[in-house]
Amino acid sequence: MSTVDIGPEEMQTRVVRFKELSPRPKPSGDDVPPEVTDFMTADRNYSYMAPAMESVSVIQKFAAMTGGDAGDAISVSVAVCSPGRGPALHAHFNTVEAFFCLSSSFAIEWGPKGEHSLVLEPWDFIHVPKGVVRTFRNVGDVEGALLVIIQGNRGDFDDVAYPEYVAQQITEKFGAEALEKMTSGGRTFGAVIS
Repeated sequence: MSTVDIGPEEMQTRVVRFKELSPRPKPSGDDVPPEVTDFMTADRNYSYMAPAMESVSVIQKFAAMTGGDAGDAISVSVAVCSPGRGPALHAHFNTVEAFFCLSSSFAIEWGPKGEHSLVLEPWDFIHVPKGVVRTFRNVGDVEGALLVIIQGNRGDFDDVAYPEYVAQQITEKFGAEALEKMTSGGRTFGAVIS
């Protein structure tokens, strides 16, 4: 498996900044009183991402970006990190991973050695394409939470691999036995950096 290296300009096209979003308009009809519409809808609704489809709904029409069509299954979780913490650099080869900052500030770092970075503030969103080496790290002063959404086809979620240098870091910090336990437990190292 080879990773994909994308530059900061391309990654910026995958970021939605909440402060730049406008709520999508509430549905209206000539014969529907506004109080009925208010009863039926949220006060404000923001469309971050929606798949491109033949028929266009209000969600798709006002989405900040096109995406969310990476497969037929989805996982949603929350990662909670103390300041300075986050996972090791890794790549997803069959699934698309998206991050939504809930609290604190998170650096999304990517590239073969994590050399590119951008910061998400609360309510900012980014989706990372398949094969890109990435991680996230809380760069705020307090414990933070990041909503993590992974989408792909059923059966393709066991697709994470770590670059070889992460194996070297584990060996240096924790010893060869720790690395052996991780590999025997199913962790994959040696993702080819392209």
